[in-house]
Amino acid sequence: MLVSELFKDKNIKVKLESEDKDSLFEEMVNFLVDAENLNCRNEILNAVLERESKMSTGIAPHIALPHANIPQINKTVGVLGISLRGVDYEALDGKPVYIIMMIIGNSESPLEHLKTLKNIASLISNPDFLPSILKCKTPRDIIAQIVDFEDLSEFKEN
Repeated sequence: MLVSELFKDKNIKVKLESEDKDSLFEEMVNFLVDAENLNCRNEILNAVLERESKMSTGIAPHIALPHANIPQINKTVGVLGISLRGVDYEALDGKPVYIIMMIIGNSESPLEHLKTLKNIASLISNPDFLPSILKCKTPRDIIAQIVDFEDLSEFKEN
């Protein structure tokens, strides 16, 4: 799944309020549940917390990618959040994160989830990605930037 197909206007929150990882997960999961009209909030939150307990998903400079798989959903879903102040995320580099992309996949068919993670990794490896996204003021601007970076990247949906 292309990243631009995953994050629609309703799945992007430009001004996150959280300042620490625990409240961020609550905020992001609540936003995801509302955006996708899901009824498995606790399962998503528990899966994300369990995954995070193994190793921080703050994997790129100033970018976090919390993710998990659960059986209660039938497709990969996600939300993207922007923190203007930065979130103390306990990232691998010790720095705050500003862009958070939360991805939840179906545990019975993890291939789509893995492809989505690979596509996100391709985008965030571009050094221009972070500053370009942080300049965006609206969800529509963010989507347009993601599409531009997908066009520049070497991957294409098969």
